[in-house]
Amino acid sequence: MNRKLISLAAALAVMVTSTAAAAQAPAQLHSKAVSAAGPTVAASTAGIRAPSQAKSVNASDSHMGAGTNVALMVVGGVAMIIGAIIDNHTVGLLIAVGGAAIFLYGLFNFIQ
Repeated sequence: MNRKLISLAAALAVMVTSTAAAAQAPAQLHSKAVSAAGPTVAASTAGIRAPSQAKSVNASDSHMGAGTNVALMVVGGVAMIIGAIIDNHTVGLLIAVGGAAIFLYGLFNFIQ
């Protein structure tokens, strides 16, 4: 009973996380940087300025890695599953609860 409950909670957490990540993805792609209003230091220089060499960054290069928060959620989910598989009830429960704590910490930071 305990293993089934932990496995069900892990599966539900993975489904919720993937849905939240998919919901946030379009908002991140279409966000534009807003320039600050008012005078700036760059505008106050007089004379000839050296041309700024901006790096050409592709949209696909900016988000190459999944990030620390997603990694924490994955590790926590795997720990919950491994804790559900372990035969020793006390050790398995401790690993599953620790994995749940790691998962929730990653999820909390991911949502922020």
